[in-house]
Amino acid sequence: MEREISSNKNHQLTFFDSQVWNKFVNPGEVIEVRLPKVIGRWTYSGYFDDRDAFCKSVREAEKLQHSGAYFTLQVIDPRLLGRAFNRIRQTDQTTSDRDVRFYRWLPLDLDPVRPAGISSSDSELADALKLSDVVADYCVKEKGFSKPIRAMSGNGAHLLFRLADLPANDENKKMIKNFLEGLAQRFDTEIVKLDTTVYNPARVWKLYGTQARKGDPLPAGQYREARPHRESFIYDLEGR
Repeated sequence: MEREISSNKNHQLTFFDSQVWNKFVNPGEVIEVRLPKVIGRWTYSGYFDDRDAFCKSVREAEKLQHSGAYFTLQVIDPRLLGRAFNRIRQTDQTTSDRDVRFYRWLPLDLDPVRPAGISSSDSELADALKLSDVVADYCVKEKGFSKPIRAMSGNGAHLLFRLADLPANDENKKMIKNFLEGLAQRFDTEIVKLDTTVYNPARVWKLYGTQARKGDPLPAGQYREARPHRESFIYDLEGR
């Protein structure tokens, strides 16, 4: 599947690439990196305003046993940097909705339907990516959005539509929730669903360049499809 995407797209970009960091983090801004269920139990988190420190810390954290790495997608209070200054550590304090200042992105997560706790197969991933193209076209042509960032989450498809920096208040939270639910009603199928729970401002998002690690990596067999652990990446950063 990754080879198929590569053959049709120009680049596979990750958060370790400077252009991706600069797309999501403006000067003076801070992001949280979060790894839930480290060794099946602990939450690790760190706050970053320095890309070099971020790259070093995340690469070290990827060596840990964890279920996935995520980041805060929206604009958060930069004072949170004092919780873990450009480093990742075990913690019970993470970003809450009240710590978010603005919505900058409308996130769409299209995920194949499958039992919980397992990775997607290549065919399931292909279905999610195909549906994401349909949803993106609708949002651009019918709703007037700019073309989105497009990404492969490791198990499904992501679309990120740029918003004006909207205050992270209850009104905008409800607006985004209603929009996601409307898209789901329009586009959900029996094999791919749009996640309608990602409307809250402090929602963390897959950190591109890290692996999705749901369940055990499953090799193909005579009677089964492979379900590998895949590295997430962006394949269209500029919405071309």
